[in-house]
Amino acid sequence: MNERFIPNPSCNVPINPDIQCGEQWNSDQHNYLCDDDNYQGPITFHITLPILRKKLEFSCRDKSAGVLLPSESTLVLNSGENDMIDPFFFEKGFYLEAKTGFQPWPGTRLMVEAFICMKNDRMKYWQSRLVNNDLTILELGAGVGIVGTCLAAMGGKVMVTDLSVLVENGIRPNLQRNGINVGDNVLDHPDFFLKSREYTQIGDGWAQAAAVDWREPVADQLPESTTSTIDLIIACDCLFLRKLIDPLLSILSTLFQYSLRRPKFLFTFQRRNMKGVFISIEELLQRIEGRGWSVECVAWRHVAVDGDGDQELYLFEVHPGILTYNTILLDANAGS
Repeated sequence: MNERFIPNPSCNVPINPDIQCGEQWNSDQHNYLCDDDNYQGPITFHITLPILRKKLEFSCRDKSAGVLLPSESTLVLNSGENDMIDPFFFEKGFYLEAKTGFQPWPGTRLMVEAFICMKNDRMKYWQSRLVNNDLTILELGAGVGIVGTCLAAMGGKVMVTDLSVLVENGIRPNLQRNGINVGDNVLDHPDFFLKSREYTQIGDGWAQAAAVDWREPVADQLPESTTSTIDLIIACDCLFLRKLIDPLLSILSTLFQYSLRRPKFLFTFQRRNMKGVFISIEELLQRIEGRGWSVECVAWRHVAVDGDGDQELYLFEVHPGILTYNTILLDANAGS
């Protein structure tokens, strides 16, 4: 695939204002560099879903990038406020991808919209299963857990995963902030979740945090009871570094084989100007198709990110096999 990828104009979607977001400083943001192990970050990002009465809030370590509408509350950093040394900088496993995980990126909003309010024939299947409490989701590279929390609130059973530093200092405290920790006697079918960890009831669904490193064998990190019952795998804003692509595709290949439910993979990708370190969408799609998988653009839009200008943001769906019309009908009938 040497030519530039051009998405179908009919799949272009503007930001849906029914989902309302914003950010503000935490009241104790001056303690950002303190030694308090329970302190999560100086910024609160919030999102309100159209059919939920509750505002979901997430502690972050940096302001959002290209997520908010001009009408939504946005932080303007003063000189020096974005030069603070993150207290986790010298911890094992704190790579560039971990640092960027502590802030919201554009794909976060696009993915949430796709499940909740996007009028798209391909998403209707997943939307229906989500609200009917009939969808188990494994999220890879979840950052601070915004997407997984939202999908749990709408009725999903979501395993929210990332590197350990993000799980312990971002995802797990944010799940607790938005829900109630419960035991396995509350959920009818808790086999998807790890027996050794509490899971959190959020809205109409449940979520659990777990550390998953794409460079390590899946079987050493997740039990068969989880990997064999995955309906859908998702990832937002984390397929940008060239060095991450092979580990991600390898773990996907394993998960496709382990699950008995023929899972699909939904991911977002934003074009970026920097070449070399960042992979292009054309090369990424070529690598995915090189595995014998089908990939289709479900939705896309233009986003503006500070320092990178106006770029295209995509939502793709990957099938571990050749995608045909009969395959789509079979999947839809299986969920009905």
